[in-house]
Amino acid sequence: MKNYLKGILSGIVVGLAVGYLTAPDSGKKNRKKMAKALDKKTNELTKGLSKQWDKTVALAEDAVATVRG
Repeated sequence: MKNYLKGILSGIVVGLAVGYLTAPDSGKKNRKKMAKALDKKTNELTKGLSKQWDKTVALAEDAVATVRG
């Protein structure tokens, strides 16, 4: 799972960088766009990881409750 998330994050970063660096806007505009897009994607990824963590904790708690009986 770690490698999968690293791959997705790397792909996003590389894709955004190439897209913005080859865009016809000025460098200053591109840097602002890139920072904004990276911030948005980071927030989305953080929320997704947080939800997954909550699901994992709930499953672990259920497993412990089942074992304790």
